Amino acid sequence: ALILVAKAEEDFASLEINVFDTEYNNLYVHHDIPLPSFPLCLALGSVVGSYQSNETDGISAGNYVAIGSFEPGIEIWNLDVMNALEPTLVLGGMDTRGSEEEWMRMQMPVSTSANGGGGKKKKKNKKKDTAGGLREGSHTDAVMSLSWNTVHQQVLASGSADGTVKLWDCTHSTSGKKGDYIRPSATLTHHTDKVQSLAWHPSEGTLLATGGYDRRVCLADARSTDSQSVKTAKLLADCEAIAWDPHNQQYLTVASEDGVVQCWDVRKFGGDPVWSMIAHEYGGVSDISYNAHV
Repeated sequence: ALILVAKAEEDFASLEINVFDTEYNNLYVHHDIPLPSFPLCLALGSVVGSYQSNETDGISAGNYVAIGSFEPGIEIWNLDVMNALEPTLVLGGMDTRGSEEEWMRMQMPVSTSANGGGGKKKKKNKKKDTAGGLREGSHTDAVMSLSWNTVHQQVLASGSADGTVKLWDCTHSTSGKKGDYIRPSATLTHHTDKVQSLAWHPSEGTLLATGGYDRRVCLADARSTDSQSVKTAKLLADCEAIAWDPHNQQYLTVASEDGVVQCWDVRKFGGDPVWSMIAHEYGGVSDISYNAHV
């Protein structure tokens, strides 16, 4: 069994891949991955497209983790590779293509004439703006939540402090050019504040639940970007976590900052919850999780 731990110590952040040996009941760190920014969320996936893949279609299956951080980009790392120098894929973030081309030009040898450079001097090319800004379609603020679709395994949803939810097909490059970055397939704007949590339905591959600091939990159909089609339920405090009940998949459970946990039947979403309880009287609920076997 693998256990992933995202750690932040002063000015250093890393992802630890822990292995649990069921035979000897031993838990140990197998390897770790240095991270460029403090991690905020993780999501496990199995199918991505790689820039460096040697396969014809560029698609590979394995154990991957998507990491959201204070940066607007989403890094996807291959957990099957030890001592990886760079992520398999980066969704959004800074556009560094201009900087890379400028660096390659600087590494090229300068040609001189046989008489020691007495020939005509070549005109210097004007320096291009390599700042680049953000990639097209990228989040513009920290990535606070991630969820990988269990039905359409190449689809990743991300929620950000910029108030948007983006859907990414991790095997599809918009331009179709090898090495080009992936743009989001859709952007949902039904929240008016930070998107703290989101979760795909375990069996309905187009149903996405999202919760934000606008004190709302929403049900969105991934096939439509129309905000009018999104169903909404109001909360008394900011949403901190959401989870689908694996035993009764019509139930959506929501935890909020005031310590209250509520459950809605999505077939009657927007009305009163099926049940509600004060889970933590002093302090909010930071996360919730169901046991899929009990």
